Amino acid sequence: MPVMIWNRKKSHQPADMAVGPKAFISGHQFTLKGSPRFYEDVKEIITDGGGQVYFSEALTYERGAAVALWRVRANDFGWLQSLYDYWVEMERTEPIATTFHLYMPHDLKYPALDLRTHTPAQVEAYIREHAPIMDSSPYTGRTKLGPPENFKNPK
Repeated sequence: MPVMIWNRKKSHQPADMAVGPKAFISGHQFTLKGSPRFYEDVKEIITDGGGQVYFSEALTYERGAAVALWRVRANDFGWLQSLYDYWVEMERTEPIATTFHLYMPHDLKYPALDLRTHTPAQVEAYIREHAPIMDSSPYTGRTKLGPPENFKNPK
């Protein structure tokens, strides 16, 4: 009798596709919002410069405007100058004026800074002074559904 495919004990997932826990860094936590046109490039600039984008959205809407969102943790801010250089080059080649806004975790409704009106050094100083330093993993793997851990059934 031939061996049926559902009777095999072999895993069909290659070893290089195994999913492990995501690495995280501790650092200043903040949010950037800007043009969806630059989503992938900005994400790459941040991660290549030593920051970590732990959550991002390529297209979201804020007060009717389309924006991209990057939630970042960083200790090193060398990528800020690279972001500004990239931004200048994009505005030189494309005749569209854009801006980036910085948000703090405690107030995601209103921007703390408009990056257009500040230098990279001023933005870094503001983040170091006002952004909270987080050292817990943003990837908890838990959902917000279900009872809390210390829940006792009243039955």
